[in-house]
Amino acid sequence: MLYKFFRFFLFRLDPEIVHEVLLFLLSLAPVRWILWLCFRFSWHYDDPKLEKNLGGLRFKNPVGLAAGFDKNAKALLGFQALGFGFIEVGTVTPRPQMGNPKPRIVRFEKEEALVNWLGFNNDGIAQVVERLKSVKSKMKIPVGLNIGKNSDTPLEKATDDYVICIERANPVVDFFVINISSPNTPELRRLAEPRFLEELLSRVQRVSHHPVWVKLSPDISQDQLPQIIALCEKYKVSALVATNTTIDYSLLPAAHLSQGGISGNPLRLKSTHLLKALKSQLSSNVGKVGQMALVGVGGILSAQDAQEKISAGVDLIELYTGLIFEGPGLIKKIKRTLL
Repeated sequence: MLYKFFRFFLFRLDPEIVHEVLLFLLSLAPVRWILWLCFRFSWHYDDPKLEKNLGGLRFKNPVGLAAGFDKNAKALLGFQALGFGFIEVGTVTPRPQMGNPKPRIVRFEKEEALVNWLGFNNDGIAQVVERLKSVKSKMKIPVGLNIGKNSDTPLEKATDDYVICIERANPVVDFFVINISSPNTPELRRLAEPRFLEELLSRVQRVSHHPVWVKLSPDISQDQLPQIIALCEKYKVSALVATNTTIDYSLLPAAHLSQGGISGNPLRLKSTHLLKALKSQLSSNVGKVGQMALVGVGGILSAQDAQEKISAGVDLIELYTGLIFEGPGLIKKIKRTLL
């Protein structure tokens, strides 16, 4: 209830400004011990029964922070104090980029949705790696790096961008997430096509020292799934993350959208539908890809939404928009419900 009181005032401000303010406050938590203790005692909740072991990684609990919230690794210790079981940093590109012109986030309070067309705004791999290096010894949960291509990198050269990021970040992260699903970078989603995906996964796996996950779009067709799964199995992908934001603007019919990806409650069923399709195809090939995990993200705004994803067959879940609408108490509620 306390968060919802503050949310009323926060939601009167520009979404991107609010986001930066919250990141700043979270970044202060480790050096302001009173604030850190507040986080720990108010929202932190764990139990050994929640632990997961996947792909050689140990997760204290299955609730993670999705990519996009802490793009530049500015507040990792603060998010750890909130009780997340793992964190995705990014999306990060080789070179820093400003992203698309502002304003580039729209909040739909009634629908519990966000639409963003940020365009991979980030500080670049060199600076993010330095921040990761500075906190690595204090992180007690796995940290992954979500990576993409710079907006001006031609599709034919996109794999080079992913390789550069992985080679730089190998010493400071625990897993990588290959983003081939953002709708806000020109042609990025074409990397899910077999001719591009095979080259990408082949080169990525040659240079990565850690598990590799692949993040999928909710808008891919059912016909694409067998080829994507086959390539992920061939190149020993550890997990599929479903899903990124959607450009199915029929989910917000009154918004008259022409750009950006929708997250939050309107995405929930579409994301879960894809997860069920993935689980079905993975289960039918247990001997070949039975070890590939599923990570569910998209429209989780309650403990019941999280349970829906678990019932669809996921091993881990991630929060983003739900954290904005429901606050950090959502993490604790989900973990208690899962127990």
